[in-house]
Amino acid sequence: MDAKYYGVASKETVKKQYAAKLWLVEQERTVKYREIIQEQTGSAGVLPAPKLSFEKSVFKGKVLFKREKEVAFGFKKPADPTSFGKAYEYDFDISKIRGPVKQLVEDNGWKFEQIIMDYQSAKVKLGYCTQCGSSLPSNAKFCTSCGQRVA
Repeated sequence: MDAKYYGVASKETVKKQYAAKLWLVEQERTVKYREIIQEQTGSAGVLPAPKLSFEKSVFKGKVLFKREKEVAFGFKKPADPTSFGKAYEYDFDISKIRGPVKQLVEDNGWKFEQIIMDYQSAKVKLGYCTQCGSSLPSNAKFCTSCGQRVA
């Protein structure tokens, strides 16, 4: 959702974005699923007192539950009373996105696993090659199976 509109004496912005990263791990027949939610709001106005605000947040990891409904009214053009109306409306339910993906994965005999950190980073920390998935000795600079440089 991305909206820009005007209040009585202010300019408002709202931006919300959801993304998911998926990794297919064939050796384990598992789909690793990581969620990313970014939100940004801003406001600048003069009434009832001068104000300027901006807020931005980013969440990466495993969302347990999130459901939002929101509607806002405002002016689409400044100082034009005929442009007043609904500025935006949205209904976000994370289970409506994640649910069908999880169902598809499990219907095809794979495991669905939500993860907290980037899977490639986790593999290196856990001692696995990011290229071929082979286990690595703790002090390895290169994978002994494929030659990939270890980060």
